Amino acid sequence: MTNLHEGVVRSPVCMVDRTDSTTTTTVLYVIVVVVAVLIGTVLAPVVWSATQSASGDSGDPTVSVITLRAGTDAGPVNDIKEDLRQARTNESVEAVVLRIDSPGGAVASSEEFYLAVNRTAAQMPVVAYVEGTAASGGYFGIAPADRIFVKPSSTVGSIGVIVSAPLSTVEQSAAQSKTFLRTGPDKATMDKDQLREQMETLHNAFVDTIVKHRGANLSLNRSGVAHGEAYIGPTAVRNGFADEMGDLNSAIAEAATRADGIEGDQYNVDYNDPVSPSGGTIVLSEDPAKVDGNIVYVDGSDDGGTEFQQPYEFHAVWGVPVTEDAREVTNESE
Repeated sequence: MTNLHEGVVRSPVCMVDRTDSTTTTTVLYVIVVVVAVLIGTVLAPVVWSATQSASGDSGDPTVSVITLRAGTDAGPVNDIKEDLRQARTNESVEAVVLRIDSPGGAVASSEEFYLAVNRTAAQMPVVAYVEGTAASGGYFGIAPADRIFVKPSSTVGSIGVIVSAPLSTVEQSAAQSKTFLRTGPDKATMDKDQLREQMETLHNAFVDTIVKHRGANLSLNRSGVAHGEAYIGPTAVRNGFADEMGDLNSAIAEAATRADGIEGDQYNVDYNDPVSPSGGTIVLSEDPAKVDGNIVYVDGSDDGGTEFQQPYEFHAVWGVPVTEDAREVTNESE
């Protein structure tokens, strides 16, 4: 009896031990779950907000600041075009501020820059801020902006076109015509008159674009615009090449004011990574062998073999490589 009674007594004791262990485990599990839920409830909005902020698509109205600190050559322009495309396709972006420090570059890519800005300006307000220089192709690109802000030290203008061509290509064109058979008399041949004609065509198109976008503000006539001068900030404001003196914050505030989807100061500002040159801006690959007005010849000859190269290239850039014996040739010169 005693052993049986002891067995009966021990059995409930063992059952109580297991029950307590299970209960304790269950309670701990519930506590862990509750804590996890609480932590998730607290952190989820923070994580969501950070993710949305990083993507630049928080849903709140935004002014996108896009920066070009490079020439308007193909590489930098392609990056700027992508930044502008993202701004156009982002529903939260209501306006763009284009911060620029560029002396220009190749005509072809400068035109691409202009077209991308013009397309963006047709969809939303675009305000330009000249951080340093917006000259030649750089100014061409920001011409469609609704307003242009400059600093006293900013430089804008320089409306003109330069053509660079291998000196040997022009001077030896007759000899080349005899050496190589061509399908037509004008195949890959040129002379100064052809270069001048094409250069003037591009120059006129450049001037027409500036007059189209800035004509109402310009105090200069078309001939004055075509002269190609560069102006510092205060002069640019007086003659209409720029609209107002101010800094980046001034440009951002102006862009926000012009945006239909922004009320007061209730907006975000998204700063894109600046577009900078890779390895520096190179306008000409060779030292100039001769300068003839706006035509720059470079010596691209090679010692051996037959090498075909692009006959010439047009630039919309502020700054021309010159030699000590260079002479100025105007359009009226022979």
